[in-house]
Amino acid sequence: MRIGIVGAENSHTIAIAKTLNIEKAVPGFEVTHVWGETPELADKAAKEGQIPSIVEQPPQMIGKVEAAVVDHRHAKYHLSAARPLVEAGMPVFVDKPFCIDLAEGIEFVRFARQRQVPITSYSVLPLQRSAHQFGEQMKNLGELRSLVTMGPVEIDSQYGGVYFYGIHQVDLMLTLIDARPLTVTTSRRDKDGVAVVEFDSGAFGVLHCINGWSGHFLATAYGSKGVHHSALDFDENAYLQGIRRFCAMFQTKVEPLPPASYLKPVALLAAMQASFDTGRRVEVEPVKV
Repeated sequence: MRIGIVGAENSHTIAIAKTLNIEKAVPGFEVTHVWGETPELADKAAKEGQIPSIVEQPPQMIGKVEAAVVDHRHAKYHLSAARPLVEAGMPVFVDKPFCIDLAEGIEFVRFARQRQVPITSYSVLPLQRSAHQFGEQMKNLGELRSLVTMGPVEIDSQYGGVYFYGIHQVDLMLTLIDARPLTVTTSRRDKDGVAVVEFDSGAFGVLHCINGWSGHFLATAYGSKGVHHSALDFDENAYLQGIRRFCAMFQTKVEPLPPASYLKPVALLAAMQASFDTGRRVEVEPVKV
């Protein structure tokens, strides 16, 4: 199956192309077309990922590929880039986060539903072996009281503030806590910050947003029967499980996740950013698709 990638500024584009075109880790799938934000970025992605064709505009992929990945560094561009592809009937994986505006995201899901075109979006952090093992250990802790995570986040990132890298911790937290986030309260000192999330289950989520952190993501779960702490190591190929998941969707036309799984992180990130910007407690908008 031929895949086109929209966006070459993000390192994920080359990683996906290398996995499929060079390592051939998912037989039957290849990246054949790419569009880049600049000619230089497109050329670099095509060369390093062995992508044979570069297009001048993303819609030029229509009719030449069977599926697409939308992969901008700034998520505000994701859905406008994906729309003509979905309109043409092409299944699309939207790199995380899905978007930065919840209302836009909900409208886009309905748009894809009307056309019966499968779409999905996710971070690869919850798909790592270490994250799965952490979730299994949490089952032994009794009632969850608090989940604390730590990782790199640039609160003032030019690529959407906390959306750009905060999505990893947020997606992980919402994967591990099966409850609805109600409010977010943040505190900040210089470029670092902490966000405290209240869930309707009674649990707290605490996200440490550390600017420039280059170590592992970390997680600690506190339950009524114990505590579990772990560094969340990435698999040898951190992208492979995510690539396998969206390739399966491309082939079967069956979405791997309900839309709420990638819209709830958008709602939580929006509340986090608003709290960091204002210093106030912010309610998390409920997701209704």
